[in-house]
Amino acid sequence: MNNFPIARELVLVGGGHSHVIFLRMLGMNPVPGLKTTLISPDTRTPYSGMLPGLIAGHYQEDEAYIDLVPLCRFAGVDFIQSEVGAVDLDEQTVALSGRPAVHYDFLSLDIGSAPALDASISDSDVISVKPISTFLTRWNAFVKRFELEAVSDIGFVGAGAGGVELCLAVQYFLSKQFPDRSFRTHLFTEGKTILSEFNTSTRIRFERLLATRNIQVHREFRATSAAGGLLVSADAREVQLDEIFWITQASAQSWPSESGFDVDAAGFIHVGETLQTLSAGNVFAVGDCARMVNHPRPKAGVYAVRQGKPLFRNVMALLLGSSPKPYRPQSSFLSLISTGPQHAIASRNGFSLEGDWAWRWKNWIDSRFMKRFSELPNMHQEPENSLQAEFDDKMHCGGCGSKVAADLLHDVLKDILGESAPVDDAARIEIPAGKTLLQSVDHFRSFVNDPYLQARIALCHSVSDIYACGGTPHSVLASLTLPFGKPGVTKSLLIQILQGTVDQLQEEGAILIGGHTSEGLELSIGFTANGTVDPSDAWSKQGSSPGDVLVLTKALGTGTIFAADMRHLAKGPWVSDALLQMTRSNSDAVNIAKNFTIQACTDITGFGLAGHCLEMTRPGLGIELQLSNVPVMHGATECLHALGITSSLHEANKRSSGLSGLTSAAEILFDPQTSGGLLFSVPAEESEKLVSTLKSAGYEQASIVGQVTSSSGIQVAT
Repeated sequence: MNNFPIARELVLVGGGHSHVIFLRMLGMNPVPGLKTTLISPDTRTPYSGMLPGLIAGHYQEDEAYIDLVPLCRFAGVDFIQSEVGAVDLDEQTVALSGRPAVHYDFLSLDIGSAPALDASISDSDVISVKPISTFLTRWNAFVKRFELEAVSDIGFVGAGAGGVELCLAVQYFLSKQFPDRSFRTHLFTEGKTILSEFNTSTRIRFERLLATRNIQVHREFRATSAAGGLLVSADAREVQLDEIFWITQASAQSWPSESGFDVDAAGFIHVGETLQTLSAGNVFAVGDCARMVNHPRPKAGVYAVRQGKPLFRNVMALLLGSSPKPYRPQSSFLSLISTGPQHAIASRNGFSLEGDWAWRWKNWIDSRFMKRFSELPNMHQEPENSLQAEFDDKMHCGGCGSKVAADLLHDVLKDILGESAPVDDAARIEIPAGKTLLQSVDHFRSFVNDPYLQARIALCHSVSDIYACGGTPHSVLASLTLPFGKPGVTKSLLIQILQGTVDQLQEEGAILIGGHTSEGLELSIGFTANGTVDPSDAWSKQGSSPGDVLVLTKALGTGTIFAADMRHLAKGPWVSDALLQMTRSNSDAVNIAKNFTIQACTDITGFGLAGHCLEMTRPGLGIELQLSNVPVMHGATECLHALGITSSLHEANKRSSGLSGLTSAAEILFDPQTSGGLLFSVPAEESEKLVSTLKSAGYEQASIVGQVTSSSGIQVAT
């Protein structure tokens, strides 16, 4: 845990090869006082070197991906899953999709490239290899289509190393997977030869291989149209294809040039020998999105990988007041190009060799590289570098002396809430006639390395108690503890938290009426939620009758998933799915349930499903849970059983339940939930309709999980 005051903010945009190396180095060389954030639209980044092997069927998908979520946990880095729309070089902010901009003191861009499609060619007409994450989704869809439909002709536009390698990998996979199917393979090149960037020896080997594999090469074919699978060249030649793969040289994304960066004619960001952009000395760019002015190189993964270490050294040098050092990329490199089966051709300078040994060599290099990110070391050493000298030696006060500065707080509240920002010392709440005031409070340490999402989850969790009583949220009071930091850092963090709060409140139909801020060692967020309910319509926990059926609105698993996440063992998709569920409000579920006969209700939070079921029992009234019907989050079973990880509250929940002698599958019943679902007790004849209505409204995991019995306590049926 980083308990040092925060002095600077570093933002990394994109999870490319250079940045993953940067993150690993940062994890092994932490800098106290530095807050680092990675922004990426995906939780995983594919390793381009293994893409042909993945397509050919030699690797599983997990083997070819670097998981950014555990890597960020290892490095002590915040992770924001979002698209980036622009960078404001003057304000030093990064604009994100659907959430507040992020401030930076230093910025690095590793955003890759975009498909290089002519204006006349639609993305829907071809399967572009860039970006790879999108390509793999469309590749899997194509394989399913190939299995079900007649596919006779497959085309590959682009005959560089990537195009030739993909063409051979696809043909090999389909021929092996569907040996009874016949199809024709076409490779299109704008030039007279394939692999124009390689030596003659290498080209001859591949020309011979393509002929042996009956792959037709269409030369001097510059594609200008691909509508309906009809590939048309600039000189009016036509080839009808059932599927077209697009592997031409990629183009730059548009937003860097639109943001005012100095770019080349193709839109790639100009950088100097230190990898700093020509536009701003505190902004770096690496990988495919950048072009070194003095040392231009082809777009190749090997250069992005090699830029990782100099990027880290130069960012750290600038951060700590030293001078960045020039980096000169190598002028040539060994290429190991796979041919479909576990066979490859090695090429460098004017020579080439081939054999199964070359593929084994490539596999060894790639697998060793990937293990650096899947097998992360345990780090306990004291950091060598620090930004703590930027703080004076005054002690941080307690009591009201620990509050966030008034002007800073006022500015943020005014920016986000405008004229509705609270100004009085206390909030006044008028209770409508015939209504009862409901109040609940929740407060917990941050467990999500994204303060905007943490605020939304904390708010969603807090108002859930109001919903569990059948009430309507009215307002909340916020209680925030922010980590010690410089005013600019504190303001940036406060903006993220308050905007997350306001955005979630809009979904709940409630307002922020006040709160308290203080500084401490770590971020924690809490809310006091206020709501109202008509006393005659209020729900309690203990109104069930024997024969009632229990309906749960959300899946279980947040406790074990985030316990694994803290140990940087949870996979990115698991965490992403859990976050999506935790920010799903229970408001719609309550509005639906009010159309049914709700006998009792509770929300599933810290005590787990078993613990909260126990609260619904009383003498002569018990609950039987149907374990096989309990919905479980993606990854929760793996965390509990394969990894053996439980939340710190898990064992206490298990003891309190009084249950014993259960199968290992029942462990999920004791998993503490954050922003969990609601558990409704309804008459049996209404249960199926309630579940189907909930599912239609987006509560896809809604399930009948048990029934109320006349026996005391809890029983579990498998």
